[in-house]
Amino acid sequence: MPESRTEEEDTECDSDVPLPPDGGWGWVVTFSSFMISFLVDGVCFTFGLFLPYFLDHFGGSKGKTALLGSVMNGMYLSFGPISSAFVKKFGARKVAVFGSFMAAAGLFLCTFSTNLDLMIFLYGGIAGGFVFAPLCVFLINEYAWQGALWVISGIVLNGVIFCCFYRPLPKRRRTIPKETSETNGKCANGHMDPLLQTIKIDLEVENPIYRCKSQEIKVGQNGDLGNNVCRLARSQDICGAQKLHVHHRHVDTLNPLARKDIFYSGSLHHIPEYTESKNECEYVKKMTIKDEEKTKESNSCVQFLKSILLSFDFSLLKSPTFVVYGISCFLCMFGFFIPFNFLPDYAKEVGLSSGEQALLISLIGIANTVARLAVGFISDRPWADCLLINNMALILAGGTTAFVPFYRIYGVLITYSILFGSGIAAFVSLRSIIMVELMGIEKLSSSFGLVVLCQGLSSFLGPPVTGSFADKSGDYSITFYMAGVSLALAGIICIPLRRISAWEKNKNKQKLAQEFVNQNGKSCEEKILLEKS
Repeated sequence: MPESRTEEEDTECDSDVPLPPDGGWGWVVTFSSFMISFLVDGVCFTFGLFLPYFLDHFGGSKGKTALLGSVMNGMYLSFGPISSAFVKKFGARKVAVFGSFMAAAGLFLCTFSTNLDLMIFLYGGIAGGFVFAPLCVFLINEYAWQGALWVISGIVLNGVIFCCFYRPLPKRRRTIPKETSETNGKCANGHMDPLLQTIKIDLEVENPIYRCKSQEIKVGQNGDLGNNVCRLARSQDICGAQKLHVHHRHVDTLNPLARKDIFYSGSLHHIPEYTESKNECEYVKKMTIKDEEKTKESNSCVQFLKSILLSFDFSLLKSPTFVVYGISCFLCMFGFFIPFNFLPDYAKEVGLSSGEQALLISLIGIANTVARLAVGFISDRPWADCLLINNMALILAGGTTAFVPFYRIYGVLITYSILFGSGIAAFVSLRSIIMVELMGIEKLSSSFGLVVLCQGLSSFLGPPVTGSFADKSGDYSITFYMAGVSLALAGIICIPLRRISAWEKNKNKQKLAQEFVNQNGKSCEEKILLEKS
């Protein structure tokens, strides 16, 4: 197990790959990420509160109107690989700030939509929490749905502020004075020039940096020596100065996606690569993906397309383990957003007020937040079976969702909201942990990209398809039946997943062993033939 890092170790690692901050500014980034998630989930999960008003205003069917929410959620998930390519090209902070501007603009401009198609493009395609639910109801009651979206677009615009705190980790190269020999600073008489000796000493002291032409010269705090040094460097030919090399301080930024474990949300102590490392610096080096050299033939567009393709490893489709888990994720996301979209309107049909409808969505958000913390704590325990927790949570969420048409008492609907929010929290929290357990940390980035793509495609389909059935049947019963069955099946098909993974790993080992035997057998035959000849 890696030992706790020291300041000396950090300095050594700075010359290769930087270690992420443990505390300090790391807490600022963590808080900013929390607030970004708060804004994104707040907008996505409260769509159901706007659905009745969208139905009345545009007069569309439930299936087509549900596209507003499904396109937003689908774009939010399936656009991930493209966003990753932009992050590699421009950096996380610039892409996040641009995304915040686009989301705010989409939410604001969609209020001027003259038809549902334009609304789908602006609200779902461009715009692409538990405080948000009651806030949305208040804003709708006070300013109608158009004014509510204006206010929400302004709130989302605050994401720009939080995105600005995504300061990238610098790749630092230490500034080291370098002399070719001991005689480099000596004049013809063999003695060290006093002024050159002063420069040499001053270069080794950590002081403010004054840029003098093409060299970096560190000067004293009082500035006097610095003026002399700078003037001398500008105009004088110092004995031996040509051989005194001062390295430029090269500062580059670390690509956040250049880590193999970037999507891993579990404890590092459960990863063999971490426990087998001597220290944290060694682990960081293992997890860092070296930047590929840019070829002169490839232009920016080609490199951008290659970055997108690298997010997917289609060879994983040959893996039974990945295929089964991918189908599970597809089924889960098919029913994931249906309660968020249709539960408020269903609650309206059973006679609940708008405030009570909002509270149901709020309770899903509260339960989701608390359950994620609880699942994160439990998953770190050595006795925890993350796959079993995931399966039971999905079966529970699916079973309770399938019986929503029979819940007509407010207290029962409150209980359902808490159970459903807790169930989906386990699925979201344990995705990367399960993938690492079944397929290894090396395949996490590529497998995660394919899984998120499956989830995005499924999110496009779920609400519109079930909403169309609601139009034909006249109520939401079939909608919740389909959502419940989909969620429960997602948990059921994962029950034999660990055995499938063990079988696949054993099969791969046997295949490698057979290839090794065949290769050695050929080598032996060739050796015998050479001896005979």
